[in-house]
Amino acid sequence: MSSVSLVTLLLKYRYWILFPAAAIEGPVVAIVAGFFVSLGYLQPIPSYIILLFGDIIPDTLYYWLGYLSHQGDFLKRHGHRVGITENRLKTIEHLWQRHTFKSALLSKWAYGMSTPLLMSAGLARLPLKKFLISVVSITIIQYGLLMVGGYYFGSSYQLLNTYIKDAGLVVAAVVVVLLAVYFLASRYAKRVVLRDT
Repeated sequence: MSSVSLVTLLLKYRYWILFPAAAIEGPVVAIVAGFFVSLGYLQPIPSYIILLFGDIIPDTLYYWLGYLSHQGDFLKRHGHRVGITENRLKTIEHLWQRHTFKSALLSKWAYGMSTPLLMSAGLARLPLKKFLISVVSITIIQYGLLMVGGYYFGSSYQLLNTYIKDAGLVVAAVVVVLLAVYFLASRYAKRVVLRDT
């Protein structure tokens, strides 16, 4: 989903599109939602709650997909696609059981590998309660910070618009930098996960 189509959808459907958009591109949607909150298009609390559920529900579904999969069958059918071998599964089990919060954080930030890594928590038979405590606490902090960042840039946009004719370009550049930082951080997390497994 491109950022232009995301903005158009949010302007048109507002709260109705937040949940599915968050399930697909949560962090980017959180930044845009914070921006729209600052402009008055969205209310902060309902937006935040919808975004949280839009992220936590898919994470939990990925966990259950992993949990309900028989380890041997999963590895035979899909292991080669997602880079999980029998040896790596043992390492992943150890990481999830001993370092749950760190594993959840890296899984959520490893852009492009998030789904199989979250499924691996279920494959590793991590207790659901332990999984949810980590995932929910990370999501609450992550989305709060991203929305505040989007809100801050939205407020800056309104201020800049008063003084600068092309304030949109300045804000767009700042948003691009913020997104670049997010993707660099997720790339780093992906490298760490691959190195540890």
